Amino acid sequence: MKSNISLIGFMGSGKSTVGKRLARRLERDFIETDRLIEERAGMPVGDIFQERGETWFRDAEQEVIKGISDSAQNAVIACGGGAVIRQANIEQLKRCSVVVYLETPIPALKERLASSRKRPLLNRPDRDTVIEELHEARRPVYEAAADVTVKTGKRPFAAVISEIIDRLGIDESDRH
Repeated sequence: MKSNISLIGFMGSGKSTVGKRLARRLERDFIETDRLIEERAGMPVGDIFQERGETWFRDAEQEVIKGISDSAQNAVIACGGGAVIRQANIEQLKRCSVVVYLETPIPALKERLASSRKRPLLNRPDRDTVIEELHEARRPVYEAAADVTVKTGKRPFAAVISEIIDRLGIDESDRH
């Protein structure tokens, strides 16, 4: 059985928040791919995009995901929103984990992302259009990559986490 749980979904879908809380509840390690990339680069994601470009970021992301798939055990992994645009990343995640898509409706994403300035792909005046277009392009990829889809929206994080645990058939009395 795959020991890791990987969370995928659009930016703002709650992967980091759900991931941290899920890991804590299951007494597992939490790994956030964007944080590992930031540590490697020595700068925030926004600066990476601006100074090194998206291709550099995606290459680093692929290396980080490969490293995680080779070494992580009993972890909850929060992937960046665009991680699934490279098939190699999907293959690595599926090799080492059960992949959970946090499906979030566009209105909820727009609300959550309205004030965010840390999302380099959204730092444009046509932010809502970018969210709609990127979401539409990525949604089929998220759906195809997922072993399980959990709807988020305005649901409390605790309900989302409980559904993930239930849908994955995790016995919390044997957390590892």
